[in-house]
Amino acid sequence: MTTSADVAEAADKRPGEWLDPSTRSRRRSNYGSLILQFALKDFKIRYTHSVLGYTWSVINPVIFFGLYYIVATNFLSVEIPKYPAFLLLSVVMWNFFFEGSSHGVGSLLARADVLSKMVMPREVVVYSALLSAGLTFVINLLVLVVLLWATGTDIQRSVMFFPLMLANLIALTLGVSLLLSPIYVRFHDIGYLWNIVLQVGFWMTPILYSELNVPEKWRWIVWWNPVARILVDSRRSLVYGLYPGTRGVLITTLYSFFILGLGVLVFRRLQAKVADYL
Repeated sequence: MTTSADVAEAADKRPGEWLDPSTRSRRRSNYGSLILQFALKDFKIRYTHSVLGYTWSVINPVIFFGLYYIVATNFLSVEIPKYPAFLLLSVVMWNFFFEGSSHGVGSLLARADVLSKMVMPREVVVYSALLSAGLTFVINLLVLVVLLWATGTDIQRSVMFFPLMLANLIALTLGVSLLLSPIYVRFHDIGYLWNIVLQVGFWMTPILYSELNVPEKWRWIVWWNPVARILVDSRRSLVYGLYPGTRGVLITTLYSFFILGLGVLVFRRLQAKVADYL
């Protein structure tokens, strides 16, 4: 098992020092092991001292799904074909973006004690925060599969687009985390602002309702929202068996990976100053 001392020793090299391929490979393996250890530790701590333990990772989305379903069908009079699958898919994907970006943005500050004692790439803690959210995401997707089976939803060939939508969602979430996490260390207001953005974003994203319910003059808000684009195309391909438009998929993919690239660039430029504010 990789220890913290091993990782620190592997990371403690002068910038620009030549490394042979085997050394680079061993270092990447050490960092990968550390990311996994951090993620599993966060995942376990989340359910420590709870009677139901990991079962909460299933119960939590199911409870919110039930609540949203009752409100939408009884108070908002939402009438959407295959609404249970429509809603659960939306809730599961939004919860991953919410949890992944929230934890990712605050990850550097949350791991300040580790970063101040170990020499390692600071993005490791951001990756581990996203992986921790990803573990819950995988469990929730399994719940979704059960619901699709229970409701008799047929899986069509269009499902081939769904993995691309998942990749876009992960890229977008990681990009936002890398972009904001080093800024949050210096300006804690970022955490409050991002929480507000997420709260508003929930209602501005077609999760409980369809994008077709949005008045046409306001529909541009949906299409400029990358999470909304991912949700809409995910529902088309997985729930309704429809092929998303090629142009729309291309725009969504470029949008998501542009934010990821921007996040990587900003993180690399600001990470050197992170230690001054931890």
